[in-house]
Amino acid sequence: MPTYTPQAFTIAKKFPSAENVWTFGFEGTLKSTPGQFVNVWIPGLNEKPFSIARDFENEIWLTVCAVGPFSTALCEKQVGDRVGIRGPYGKGFGFPSGITPLVVLVGGGYGMAPLHNAGIMHQKNGATVIAITGARSAKNVLFVEECQKSDFETFVTTDDGTLGQKGFTTDILEEILDERKIDLVQTCGPEKMMKRIAEKCRTKGVLCEVSIERYMKCGFGVCGQCTVDGTGERMCKSGPVVDGNYALENIPEFGVYHRGPEGQKIMW
Repeated sequence: MPTYTPQAFTIAKKFPSAENVWTFGFEGTLKSTPGQFVNVWIPGLNEKPFSIARDFENEIWLTVCAVGPFSTALCEKQVGDRVGIRGPYGKGFGFPSGITPLVVLVGGGYGMAPLHNAGIMHQKNGATVIAITGARSAKNVLFVEECQKSDFETFVTTDDGTLGQKGFTTDILEEILDERKIDLVQTCGPEKMMKRIAEKCRTKGVLCEVSIERYMKCGFGVCGQCTVDGTGERMCKSGPVVDGNYALENIPEFGVYHRGPEGQKIMW
């Protein structure tokens, strides 16, 4: 069950994951499902949602990019500092049972952090995991070493060719879908990328799950800030992880636009 008030957690470890990106480790467990998120609170400043990058073996990881006042302040925290965490919230990724699937995880930008968490769970269930991680440049690529150490079959793409294959994650995914029998694709990252992935999977008849992040404020369905056009569903409850075909057919804003804090349309 999620907690609805922040619980104090002490930062036990901190390490860089990419340029301006840090991963924080905390002792304990949230009993979360990969793909869920938490709200992090810094007293006197604000509270923001973050995906869970690890929650097993009595260790919680949160991976944070310093992009705004809150995330920058969080990234300045050091081992021994304390923050408030509440959650977990939302619907996470699915894990097929009764079969030994071949699963492809496609992470763009910071999306590989929660996907690596999912990959570990898939492996525990007996699945074979392929990870495709991509970013603008080598300095922005996330969790490559973690995927390799976890024995995922790992592919890397960068827009400028400074690491791995020059191009996009969708290029490698398309090759894999053409050559191998894939049971499940799960993706997290830029929404235009996820929409292309969902379309490719639909064409191939492959099950796909996408992580649709919206303006998550309360985290448990009260404020309505994260509702999507079309269905009016609250992504903090019905998502962030949803079936790719469902998103394509029922959420017209998917891969096109999202809404800001005042409800204004912001095009992707």
